[in-house]
Order: sequence, then C-alpha cells, then structure tokens
Amino acid sequence: MARPSCRDALVAVPLALAISAIVGGSGCSGHDPYRPGESVGAFHVTSKLVSTSCGPTPDPWEFDVKLRHEATTLFWVQGDAPISAQLDATARAVMKSSVVNTVRPADAKTQTAACTMSRSDVVDLVLAPATAPMAAADVGAATSFKGTLAYQFDVVEGSSCEDQLTESGGDFAKLPCSVSYEITAKRTGEAK
Repeated sequence: MARPSCRDALVAVPLALAISAIVGGSGCSGHDPYRPGESVGAFHVTSKLVSTSCGPTPDPWEFDVKLRHEATTLFWVQGDAPISAQLDATARAVMKSSVVNTVRPADAKTQTAACTMSRSDVVDLVLAPATAPMAAADVGAATSFKGTLAYQFDVVEGSSCEDQLTESGGDFAKLPCSVSYEITAKRTGEAK
C-alpha cells in the first residue's frame, strides 16, 4: 500500500504497542519522506524507567532507531513517518509527536461509546560528541546520544475507555497516565 508523502501516522494505543515506537510528525523533507537528509547513523538505545503511572512497563527497554539530518534538522526514523526537530547550539533536539486513535469502536448494541485515546511523545536528546556551537557538518559525526523519552496517554472527551484499565482486563493501571525513561544510545552503523 502506497503511503502519502506527508501524513500523521496513527498507531494502536495499547501500552505494549505504543511504547514500541515513536511515530507521527511531519518529517517531510528531501526526496524520500521516510529517509530524509543524510545518515547520522543507526543507534542501539537502552532505556531506564524513571517513572510510570500506567502500570507494568518494560525496564530496561532496548530498541534500535535511525537518526538522519538535513543541516541542523534532526530526524528520528523508526517505523513510520520520521519526527524531527532543530538541533540547538549545544546539540540538543526536542522532538514531539501526538496521535489520536480509536482503540475500540462504539457498540450500538450495548450503547457503549467508542474508546478513543490520545498519546503524546517527547524525545529530548543531546548528540555526542558535540562542539558548541553545533554546525551542520558536526551532526553526522555523532557516535552517541543521551536524554529522555516520555509518553502521555489520555482518554479523549466523550470516550468510554474503562475496559482499557487493568481492573477490566486492559493494559493501563489508570488513565490518564504517563511513562518516562532516561535513554542512552550508541551508534551501531549507518542509517540505511
């Protein structure tokens, strides 16, 4: 199935799937929106749980991500459309993404409203090694990064999501809830 060149990605919201990737945003730059700019590299990320109000959450959690750049715009490429942010003079980028997804459709028979949830993601990272001020030529030399990764889950007004709570067999201890990680990453190769 062909993808539009620029679109917001919608993903399933159950916690196990939602934590598997940061998706969405509008990283539409260059000729291929799913492979923008030039390679910074492929990175293996290790995440240490800082806090969660969502219930059982992987700790530690490891995954791989590709970073690419166009001048000082940094792209986080993992799964679907990349998310992006400008690198500041200290090699820091704060990337944000949000998505709204219907987890369960409405049920006319039981007169139950649909369960529609929102998820907001924030990746706050600093590339290393970095020389201040960060120049476009320096971005591709990064061999590691560290920072934070946070998720916020909420029920969209008018939705009925009680069945998503653990007490009803769902994945969430409570809603709204949040998950926060400290992340470190090492370059493992090129972002192809």
